[in-house]
Amino acid sequence: MVYFKKAIEQFVLWIVCVFLFIGILFMPVTTEYQTGQGGQFESASYQYELDKHIANIKGFFTYIKENPDLGEFVPGESYGHRIAGKAWKSLLLIVPTLIFAYIFGILKGIFDFRMQKKKLNFLGNGTTWLFISMPDLFFIIIIQIGLMFLYEKGLFFHVTLYGSEKLETYIVGILFLLIYPVFYLANITNVSLQEQSGNDYIRTARSKGTSDVKILFIHILKNSFPRILAHANTITLYVLSNLFIVEKLMNFQGAADGLFNAVLRGTGFKVGMEIMVDGISAAGYTVFFASIILVSNLVTQLFKSLVTPVSQEVDHE
Repeated sequence: MVYFKKAIEQFVLWIVCVFLFIGILFMPVTTEYQTGQGGQFESASYQYELDKHIANIKGFFTYIKENPDLGEFVPGESYGHRIAGKAWKSLLLIVPTLIFAYIFGILKGIFDFRMQKKKLNFLGNGTTWLFISMPDLFFIIIIQIGLMFLYEKGLFFHVTLYGSEKLETYIVGILFLLIYPVFYLANITNVSLQEQSGNDYIRTARSKGTSDVKILFIHILKNSFPRILAHANTITLYVLSNLFIVEKLMNFQGAADGLFNAVLRGTGFKVGMEIMVDGISAAGYTVFFASIILVSNLVTQLFKSLVTPVSQEVDHE
């Protein structure tokens, strides 16, 4: 029951966030410019008008109602079709990344846990520490340069690193997005396993002759899942934020690239012209990313309900 309540809360929060962003997106942007001799810019002033803000928001919803498929972006292509196409491309990066991040992250955490008292511990905790201590942008650039160098020397086959039309670019994009989440989850898993390993029920299981492998997977790992899943929202947000960097570096024509271009129009100005953004596209991509976060949180709540002991659920209630 507690997880159903949380799911309702997540849905309400999603609605609030979407409407909040739409409110920010359609704030009035009328600006008064002061110029000197020859039309040279000197200063600018802005005064917020609530009536105009409300009119902009009403106009947006009226536009959606009156224009099927969000209207025409360019002749022959609607906003809806363009946004859906870009969103689908990004979805093919996001979903596999989240799935593989948990699989490989938990496996890496188990490896770190088992290697912590061995001489080769630098391959476990050492590599995890390295990858979460340095920005993954550094590793992405190094990998790109390295692959191009190896191909030029004839030591590696050609890999397409730019664009969004070939399967290999999707694979490379997923690998880039996986770098930090895998090692972040590995660290969380390792810490959780260490905490569980000192509990009384583990010592009891060992005294009964239960094998270490069975104790690890049946007892320790199972009871560590609630803490691991507590970081699901952090992982999702990181993947989405890093998606902007990956798509830009790879010239990948996905939703992050679309949102960036939609709001890019509002980052500069010319005297006498209003600061404008592509509000229709920006709103569409925002709903897409907000929906990813919502679905991720709902799936997490579902898995939490499956792995959390009933006694802990009662405590939450």
